[in-house]
Amino acid sequence: MGERIALRNFFFMWKVWKNKLPLDEFFRRLGYQMASKCWCCGEPKEETTQHLFFTSYAANKVWKYFVEHAGLATEGITLHQAIIRCWTADVVARLKLIMQVLPSIIIWELWKRRNSYKYGDAVTINRVTYQISTTLQSLIKVRKPGVQQVPHRWPDMLKMMEQYTPTLKYTKVLWEFPNHGWVKVNTDGTSRGNPGRSSIGFVLRNEEGDVLYAYGKEIQEGSNSVAEAKAIYESLKFCVQHDYILIDLHTDSMVLKKAITGEWKPPWVIGPLVEEIRDLMSTANVKVSHTLRVGNKLADHIANYALDFGPMECYGFQDLDVQGRKLVNSDKIQCPYIRVSVARG
Repeated sequence: MGERIALRNFFFMWKVWKNKLPLDEFFRRLGYQMASKCWCCGEPKEETTQHLFFTSYAANKVWKYFVEHAGLATEGITLHQAIIRCWTADVVARLKLIMQVLPSIIIWELWKRRNSYKYGDAVTINRVTYQISTTLQSLIKVRKPGVQQVPHRWPDMLKMMEQYTPTLKYTKVLWEFPNHGWVKVNTDGTSRGNPGRSSIGFVLRNEEGDVLYAYGKEIQEGSNSVAEAKAIYESLKFCVQHDYILIDLHTDSMVLKKAITGEWKPPWVIGPLVEEIRDLMSTANVKVSHTLRVGNKLADHIANYALDFGPMECYGFQDLDVQGRKLVNSDKIQCPYIRVSVARG
């Protein structure tokens, strides 16, 4: 549902930006000779994108209310310039998304008002302002679920967001030893650019936490999901070839974990790889778990090492670089990693 709404808004804003909405101005460019009258104005005005969404009395009042309270000026500029000012506004980070979506919300409500007037249903400027504020309020509630009370008035929303201090959540994460007889496999894939330069890394450790094998290499450019899938595939392929049949597989990609276990349908780009991973899993006893990134540091380090310095292949602790050996020792003594996140709710 959310994706459909986002797609609808994208195409609507594209039509606004390119002046392709079915207004009188558009039909005149196609060669139709016709009288033009803005449905929203008491005095007849030509119905153009600029007039309807920015310079008309109603549009001007709405834009001034929202944009000037955010510290931006609207005098002497065009609709396109007003949109760009909102997109590039110098505001605190938590307000950037709100300011970036504000133009599309304003324009959408003005478009609904125009259509209501055209078909005989009057909508006041106050009603348009109310609807825009309601949409912004709902967006903030979704983005900041920890906020107990989100005000409805736009100036109060701005003040609240500027002064908002999130509640932080601290989670202690440990690298856990595998059960007796099992081999623990941590995997990671990275893509700098997503898509961009990509690499994989994985490491096998026994019940004592000792490194049995570690491997990292650069792969063909692609996305993070592809790199994560290839890392899992290569690690399982190595395990099967070397007769490891009790495999405790850990990945920090929730998408791959859910896709492999059948909880989610895999994205088409990794569909074939997921099938190959499942084929390998059928030849061994494999447990697949999701781990937080801070608990997957050695595999992450190996993947990034491959991009920065070249391939890495290790048959034991002594073959790792200095940073890799530090991470192994930290894991073996159960040194906790602290994950800091914003509390939700």
